[in-house]
Amino acid sequence: MTSSRSLTVGEAEARVAASRSARAEDEPARRAEESEALRALSDAYDRADRSEDAVQAARSGVEALAAAFLAQPARYAVPMRAIVAQYVTLAGRSGSPVDESLLAPIAQALGDLERRADVDDD
Repeated sequence: MTSSRSLTVGEAEARVAASRSARAEDEPARRAEESEALRALSDAYDRADRSEDAVQAARSGVEALAAAFLAQPARYAVPMRAIVAQYVTLAGRSGSPVDESLLAPIAQALGDLERRADVDDD
Protein backbone atom coordinates (compact mmCIF):
# COMPACT_ATOMS: atom_id res chain seq x y z
CA MET A 1 0.00 0.00 0.00
CA THR A 2 2.99 2.28 -0.32
CA SER A 3 2.92 5.12 -2.80
CA SER A 4 5.69 6.14 -5.16
CA ARG A 5 5.33 9.80 -4.16
CA SER A 6 5.50 11.47 -0.80
CA LEU A 7 2.26 12.65 0.72
CA THR A 8 1.69 16.12 2.11
CA VAL A 9 0.79 16.39 5.78
CA GLY A 10 -2.85 17.01 4.84
CA GLU A 11 -2.99 14.02 2.51
CA ALA A 12 -1.34 11.79 5.10
CA GLU A 13 -3.67 12.97 7.88
CA ALA A 14 -6.68 12.26 5.65
CA ARG A 15 -5.30 8.79 4.91
CA VAL A 16 -4.94 8.02 8.62
CA ALA A 17 -8.48 9.26 9.33
CA ALA A 18 -9.90 7.15 6.50
CA SER A 19 -7.98 4.10 7.67
CA ARG A 20 -9.18 4.50 11.25
CA SER A 21 -12.81 4.94 10.25
CA ALA A 22 -12.69 1.87 7.99
CA ARG A 23 -11.20 -0.62 10.41
CA ALA A 24 -12.83 -2.85 12.96
CA GLU A 25 -11.01 -2.79 16.29
CA ASP A 26 -9.67 -6.35 15.99
CA GLU A 27 -9.19 -6.71 12.24
CA PRO A 28 -5.46 -7.29 11.58
CA ALA A 29 -5.42 -6.24 7.93
CA ARG A 30 -7.00 -2.89 8.81
CA ARG A 31 -4.43 -2.45 11.57
CA ALA A 32 -1.68 -2.96 9.01
CA GLU A 33 -3.29 -0.35 6.74
CA GLU A 34 -3.55 2.08 9.64
CA SER A 35 0.09 1.50 10.56
CA GLU A 36 1.17 2.18 6.96
CA ALA A 37 -0.93 5.36 6.89
CA LEU A 38 0.70 6.47 10.14
CA ARG A 39 4.14 5.75 8.69
CA ALA A 40 3.30 7.98 5.72
CA LEU A 41 2.02 10.66 8.10
CA SER A 42 5.23 10.39 10.11
CA ASP A 43 7.23 10.86 6.89
CA ALA A 44 5.17 13.92 5.99
CA TYR A 45 5.61 15.42 9.46
CA ASP A 46 9.35 14.77 9.29
CA ARG A 47 9.64 16.54 5.94
CA ALA A 48 7.64 19.45 7.36
CA ASP A 49 10.13 19.74 10.28
CA ARG A 50 7.48 18.64 12.79
CA SER A 51 9.76 16.17 14.54
CA GLU A 52 7.67 15.60 17.68
CA ASP A 53 4.59 14.89 15.55
CA ALA A 54 6.70 12.60 13.34
CA VAL A 55 7.87 10.57 16.35
CA GLN A 56 4.33 10.34 17.76
CA ALA A 57 2.85 9.23 14.43
CA ALA A 58 5.53 6.54 14.09
CA ARG A 59 4.90 5.39 17.68
CA SER A 60 1.18 5.24 16.95
CA GLY A 61 1.98 3.14 13.87
CA VAL A 62 3.86 0.65 16.03
CA GLU A 63 0.96 0.57 18.50
CA ALA A 64 -1.59 0.08 15.70
CA LEU A 65 0.24 -2.94 14.30
CA ALA A 66 1.48 -4.50 17.54
CA ALA A 67 -1.44 -6.85 18.30
CA ALA A 68 -1.69 -8.14 14.72
CA PHE A 69 2.07 -8.58 14.54
CA LEU A 70 2.32 -10.42 17.85
CA ALA A 71 -0.52 -12.74 16.78
CA GLN A 72 0.99 -13.40 13.33
CA PRO A 73 4.63 -12.28 13.36
CA ALA A 74 5.66 -13.82 10.05
CA ARG A 75 2.77 -12.16 8.22
CA TYR A 76 3.44 -8.66 9.58
CA ALA A 77 7.23 -8.72 10.08
CA VAL A 78 8.06 -6.51 7.08
CA PRO A 79 5.71 -3.64 7.94
CA MET A 80 6.59 -3.93 11.63
CA ARG A 81 10.32 -3.68 10.91
CA ALA A 82 9.67 -0.60 8.76
CA ILE A 83 7.57 1.27 11.31
CA VAL A 84 9.84 0.32 14.24
CA ALA A 85 12.91 1.49 12.30
CA GLN A 86 11.19 4.77 11.55
CA TYR A 87 10.11 5.25 15.17
CA VAL A 88 13.55 4.48 16.61
CA THR A 89 15.36 6.61 14.00
CA LEU A 90 13.10 9.64 14.48
CA ALA A 91 13.14 9.33 18.26
CA GLY A 92 16.93 9.13 18.25
CA ARG A 93 17.26 12.10 15.94
CA SER A 94 14.90 14.23 18.04
CA GLY A 95 16.29 13.11 21.39
CA SER A 96 12.96 11.56 22.42
CA PRO A 97 13.07 8.37 24.47
CA VAL A 98 11.59 5.27 22.86
CA ASP A 99 8.91 3.31 24.67
CA GLU A 100 10.88 0.20 25.58
CA SER A 101 7.84 -1.53 27.06
CA LEU A 102 6.14 -1.19 23.66
CA LEU A 103 9.19 -2.39 21.72
CA ALA A 104 10.32 -5.27 23.99
CA PRO A 105 7.72 -7.87 22.93
CA ILE A 106 8.11 -6.83 19.30
CA ALA A 107 11.89 -7.23 19.47
CA GLN A 108 11.43 -10.65 21.08
CA ALA A 109 9.06 -11.80 18.33
CA LEU A 110 11.36 -10.48 15.59
CA GLY A 111 14.30 -12.28 17.21
CA ASP A 112 12.28 -15.49 17.38
CA LEU A 113 11.50 -15.17 13.65
CA GLU A 114 15.19 -14.69 12.84
CA ARG A 115 16.19 -17.72 14.92
CA ARG A 116 13.53 -19.86 13.20
CA ALA A 117 14.76 -18.70 9.80
CA ASP A 118 18.33 -19.60 10.77
CA VAL A 119 17.26 -23.08 11.89
CA ASP A 120 15.22 -23.59 8.71
CA ASP A 121 18.30 -22.63 6.65
CA ASP A 122 20.39 -25.36 8.31
